[in-house]
Amino acid sequence: MSSALERLSAAFPEAETGLSADGIPYIRVEVDLLSRAAAQLGDELGYGRFVDLTAVDDPAREDRFELNYLFYSMAEPGWLRLKARTAGEAPSITPRFAAANWYEREVWDLFGVSFSGHPELTRIMLPDDWQGHPLRRDEPTGGEAVDFVATREIYGT
Repeated sequence: MSSALERLSAAFPEAETGLSADGIPYIRVEVDLLSRAAAQLGDELGYGRFVDLTAVDDPAREDRFELNYLFYSMAEPGWLRLKARTAGEAPSITPRFAAANWYEREVWDLFGVSFSGHPELTRIMLPDDWQGHPLRRDEPTGGEAVDFVATREIYGT
C-alpha cells in the first residue's frame, strides 16, 4: 500500500481500500466526505493533478452510481483513484480542482448525477432539450433510423 493511501486510510478509517483491476490503488469514501478527501489528496499528499472522472451505474444498488476520480502525483510519481457511491448527488470538487468542471458536467449530462456547488451544471454533450441521461442502465435504448439512400447520395457509395 502506498504511503498516501495509508495516510488517507488513517484519516478516513471507515473507507475501503484496494487495487483496481489495472493495478491503481483506490480508496472509497462516503460521498459526503468526497470533497475533504479530494482536498487532502491535493493539499497534503501531493496528488494535485486531477486527471479523470467517470461513473458506473448499477441500478441494483441503493447508491447506484459509483464515481471514480483519478489523480496523479508529480511529487512521487503515481496514480490514485478516489471512489464514492451515491444515489444521485455528490459535492463538486471543481472549487478545488478546476479541471473537474467539464468532467462533472459530462457525468451529470450522461448519468444524471448532480454535483452540489458546481458553478454551471449544464449539459455539455447533448442538446439542451434532451430528455433523460443515456448512460443510465435503465434508460430506454433506441435511436434514429438511418437513411442509407441519402448516405449513398452524399458519399457516393
